[in-house]
Amino acid sequence: MSADKVEKCARLLSQKSTDDEKFAGLLLLPRVVDPQDARSWSLIFDSMDIRFVERLLRTGIKQAKAIGTEATDHTLLSIAVSIIDVLASHSHIAASPRIIERIPSLCAVAALKIDHVSSEAMSALSRLLVHDAAVNVILETPSLLTDIINSAKDSEPAVQFIDYVLNRCSQFATGEYLSGWISMVGCAATVFEQEHSKVKFDLIGVLANALEPVTASSATDIEETGSNAQLVKSISSGCISILKQKTEASQYTDQALVLYSHLVRLWPQAVFLRLASKRDSSDTVDSKEAELVLRLACIEGQAAIDAMMIVDSSQPDSVFIKPGWKLPICTEMAASWLSWVTRWLDDQPPDSLEVDEAALYKIMSEIQRLATSSVGLLVDWKERVHDEQAMLESSSELVIAIVHFLSLWLSTDPKIHQAAIPVLPMCTKWIRNKENGTVFADYLRPCVSFALETCGISEAQYADDLKTHQLHHDRSQAQGFASPWVGTIEFDDLARAVYSIPTDEEMLL
Repeated sequence: MSADKVEKCARLLSQKSTDDEKFAGLLLLPRVVDPQDARSWSLIFDSMDIRFVERLLRTGIKQAKAIGTEATDHTLLSIAVSIIDVLASHSHIAASPRIIERIPSLCAVAALKIDHVSSEAMSALSRLLVHDAAVNVILETPSLLTDIINSAKDSEPAVQFIDYVLNRCSQFATGEYLSGWISMVGCAATVFEQEHSKVKFDLIGVLANALEPVTASSATDIEETGSNAQLVKSISSGCISILKQKTEASQYTDQALVLYSHLVRLWPQAVFLRLASKRDSSDTVDSKEAELVLRLACIEGQAAIDAMMIVDSSQPDSVFIKPGWKLPICTEMAASWLSWVTRWLDDQPPDSLEVDEAALYKIMSEIQRLATSSVGLLVDWKERVHDEQAMLESSSELVIAIVHFLSLWLSTDPKIHQAAIPVLPMCTKWIRNKENGTVFADYLRPCVSFALETCGISEAQYADDLKTHQLHHDRSQAQGFASPWVGTIEFDDLARAVYSIPTDEEMLL
């Protein structure tokens, strides 16, 4: 193209020109300058009075609000947005503060929902938000995006834009920008909870992508502000409403599970306490939510355990359990998952119509696998540590959580009793430990009672036989699923500890 034409456009758009000349220059630009010609656009941008373009934007916004966004004549906005979109397509121009300062006006145009014009404004914004300085502008003034979120109903381009912006901003969700991030994601979560149109389903992926980059450290910072409770409430309610539907929402079930899993990953205590508060109040616990959290707790608990069982080949004799190097889950997190599953099982009253049989049946296999993994973890841990007391001292919270969880399962299901036999000596030593002994004994006594019951043995008679050393383990009344514990030395030693019957060694002291 002719350099003379480029120079002419540059002169027309300069600060020295009149408004009419500048407007003529904007009209001329698309005709004489190729959008891909970075050199020519740089020359024009350096000479351009960008404030004139800003005035066109603001005037166009006022006109659109006055005549209505459905009107077809939005010439000023169309010209101004089109020019900025081309300028933003060249990264060296997009990084300029002069163009980044146009972000508030572009966001206002995007929120108007004017065909083509609003989409082009979001295109320009997306190009600008590649640069960190542009992201900071959005985080410092979150209302720029929340206005777009609130007007995004049934607008696919708007949803895609919100998805990109929230995910981008999530990478900066810390420090001075934390409140801005909370405002924007909180707004999207509220719309997700309250809407019943297509945008509700569109926001599942948007919120999941917004939460995915958030680190454990940032999650803690958010929790300290107290803002996570509302996020958990809104997202939980939205997910559960989708999971309850059996028609069009069925295709979004997996996405809702993914979104909910991010909540549990980032703020497990908030999720668990929310359900606990429902149980303790007049509100009824949503069975679908209880099932969902229980299933996730089982899966994540097993993932945490599997991760901790990864052997560090560089330190084969390490005496401490190795936290997973692939998952951001430590021993405390595994204990949290196990504790929640245990609490849920504990809250199911025996021989009562209030037992949530449907939820328990649906997640039976997950609980079974979690129990098997828990047994495997203790056995594997013992083989590497060779010291039950060291295990307890290195992570008492995890050990107690595992034993508590297993006690509920072992006292109702004999399927993993055989695998758990190596665990019995550990439990015996932990019971005889003065610091936590009573806790372990209380947990394990129902397991001893259940094992004897499956073999048709009177617990009172068995306890007397232990005291008099006259054990004979009569299994004549044993049922088909009788526990293999009964008759083993490990079980007898465990029972003595549970019943506080001193060993021969202790009696000699």
